[in-house]
Amino acid sequence: MFPHPAKLALSASNEPGMKPLGMQGLVAAVVTPMTGDGELNLGLVPEIVDHLERNRIAGVYIAGSTGEGMSLSDEERMAVAEAYLQHCQGRMHAVVQVGHNSMKAAAALAAHAQANGADAISATPTGYFQAEGERGLVGLMAAIAEGAPATPFYYYHIPALSGASMNPMRFTELAGKEIPTFCGIKYTDAGTSYNLSSLQKAGPGLEFLSGTDEAYLQSLAQGYEGAVGSTYNYAAPLYHQVRKAFEEGDLTGARLWQARALEMLEAMLGTCGRASLKAMMSMVGIDCGPARRPIEPATSEQLSDLRNQLEAMGWFDWINTE
Repeated sequence: MFPHPAKLALSASNEPGMKPLGMQGLVAAVVTPMTGDGELNLGLVPEIVDHLERNRIAGVYIAGSTGEGMSLSDEERMAVAEAYLQHCQGRMHAVVQVGHNSMKAAAALAAHAQANGADAISATPTGYFQAEGERGLVGLMAAIAEGAPATPFYYYHIPALSGASMNPMRFTELAGKEIPTFCGIKYTDAGTSYNLSSLQKAGPGLEFLSGTDEAYLQSLAQGYEGAVGSTYNYAAPLYHQVRKAFEEGDLTGARLWQARALEMLEAMLGTCGRASLKAMMSMVGIDCGPARRPIEPATSEQLSDLRNQLEAMGWFDWINTE
């Protein structure tokens, strides 16, 4: 079982006011299953969670970029959160992404997540009217976190999509002082992932989760303990092999398995584009439907091309290595 973290008092040493989850290993940024016509198909969630548990996934990240959270209505986001939270309880950690262009709506989503037993909430910054500097960003995140005052909060740093390219160390320093539930960052910025030691210095005791699948080996070398990613849904065995080889000091083996993950990603993005992040679920036997626009859904021809490339490289053998 994963008990809900107990709230702690803030200390002068800038230790977090709430215990981070301490996630070790892979956290799947789960997809939102849909029917062929783009409606929610939440009856698939139990099958997805069973699949993730078999593949030793440590947690799920719900309604993030991979989960198309920003393309869902608020009611749909709540329904998706409820479905995953129900089936993950006692099996793996569950984090609900509640970022929104409306702070009122984000706080309501946070409150809903807390009421339904989320282990943590997380939020992207606003994407239309953007925060003014690090202090403004902290103010926005504080307004969201207040909606779930008994639940750990993780900022979702993804400047390539959010457009918020604030200094993450300065944000961490300020958030640690001004957001009682702040526990860390889901850090999706491969170009600056080397900042881990600086982040840890800015926020002692906080949890920083690597968010770039392509750089999983590099994240291990940096010292990241947990990683959140899209391809962990269907390719977890590849990344388990990366970590196993790395921890055994076998850098040649670690590089080999990371290179295989990159070969997979190149085939995915080269055939189906961003839609592949969801379409790949069909490759492990769980058809989660098409991506919702503005992501362009994958065509049957693209999916066939992707499957052929995966077969040619040996991917179906790679994911059955354990």
